[in-house]
Amino acid sequence: MTRIEVLNALIKKNEVKNYLEIGVNRGKCLFNIKGAEKRFAVDPFFNFNMWKKVKASIKNADNFKNEYFEVTSDDFFLDNQELLAKNNLQLTFIDGLHTYKQSLQDTLNTLKYLDSNGIIVLHDCNPLDELAAYPANSIDDARKDLENHKDWKNIWNGDVWKTIVYIRKNHPELTAFVLNTDHGLGFVYKKNSGKLPEIFNSFTSVDDLDYSFFEKNRMDLIDLKPVSYFNEFLSNQS
Repeated sequence: MTRIEVLNALIKKNEVKNYLEIGVNRGKCLFNIKGAEKRFAVDPFFNFNMWKKVKASIKNADNFKNEYFEVTSDDFFLDNQELLAKNNLQLTFIDGLHTYKQSLQDTLNTLKYLDSNGIIVLHDCNPLDELAAYPANSIDDARKDLENHKDWKNIWNGDVWKTIVYIRKNHPELTAFVLNTDHGLGFVYKKNSGKLPEIFNSFTSVDDLDYSFFEKNRMDLIDLKPVSYFNEFLSNQS
C-alpha cells in the first residue's frame, strides 16, 4: 500500500477539506491527491516544470485549489499563522527533510493547527537498514558520504523514526504508530496514548538513540503495525 493510497483513503473517509503537504519535490504525491478542497503545498523548490501552469490546470480541471508556498516549512508556519488559524488542518503529509530535527519541528508546528480529529502522516519512519537510516542533513550529503559503501542502495530515510519515538515518549496526549508500508508511514493524532512499553523507561533523551538500538526494539519503539491494520484504523474514523 502506497502513501498515495493511504492519504486518499483518509481524505475520502474523513471528508478532508484542508490538506497540507510538506516536501512536494516533483509533485508525485500532491498531483495524485483526490479530494480536499484546499491543498497547501510547501517546498523550498518545486522540482517540476512550469509549476504555475500545472497549478492553473489543476485548479480549472477539478475546482480544487492548490496553494503553493515555495519556502522552507519553518518560514511557511511563521508567515502564515492567520491563514492556518482559519483553516484547521485535517490531514498533513510530512515528507520534507529526512531528519529528526526537522520532521519533529514540522510535526510540532502542524499540531498547533491540527483539527481535533486531524491526522499527521510522516513518510520514512521505518528504515530497513543502517545506511537508509544514516543521519545526514540532506539526501545529497547522504549520497556523498555513502556512495562508495558496498551496501548502499541509494535509499535514504534518515532518522525520521526518532520523531515517532519522541512523540510517544513526551506527548501522552497524542497517539503515534507506524504502518509497515512504503518505507514506514507514521501516524500522529490527538488521542491519549495509554501505557508505553517498558523500553521507554530505558532512555531519557531520544537524541542519543542510534540505529542499533532502534533495530533491536523496532516494534516497541514505533508501535509498528502490519499494513492490514490500516483497514481497522480507517473503520474507526468518525
